[in-house]
Amino acid sequence: MPKPFRSLNIEDVARIVELSAESESRQTVYKAVEAVASEVCGFVLLTTLKYNEAEACVERLHSSNEAAYPIGGRKPLNRITASHSAMDHGEVFHAADRAAVQQAFFDHELIFSLGVTAILNAPIRLGGRRLGTLNFCGEEGMYSFERIRSARILAGLLAPCLLAEAGGQG
Repeated sequence: MPKPFRSLNIEDVARIVELSAESESRQTVYKAVEAVASEVCGFVLLTTLKYNEAEACVERLHSSNEAAYPIGGRKPLNRITASHSAMDHGEVFHAADRAAVQQAFFDHELIFSLGVTAILNAPIRLGGRRLGTLNFCGEEGMYSFERIRSARILAGLLAPCLLAEAGGQG
């Protein structure tokens, strides 16, 4: 029987905020978010993407499965408009089942091969500006209201890392 999910708590948030403020490695922060996300939201694959407006693409900064989705990989925005257009306005994108994933993602065959049948993309924003997304790839029925809310909070905690990425620090 799979381990039950738990609620996101203030200790989780405090730990990630502290790591973000003190760690010289953004990968340390991404891995801390990954660890909390696995217990709170669940996923088969978790990725963090940053927007690259100049090149009209998103670039992968972190992946829980680098063999399938390596760090540094890019996707052109014009191929993933369904999911990312919602986040232009700060909205979560949720492809709740296999049909929705197939409709929204051009790489759905690779996604399905990993056992993913639902995707939740939470925006990473600051000051009304899109910075990137935290992407939870899981199974149909996995992402309840509480898990979606927790995903949004975890994504928001990554804003300092994405700002640092944009500035080329660390």
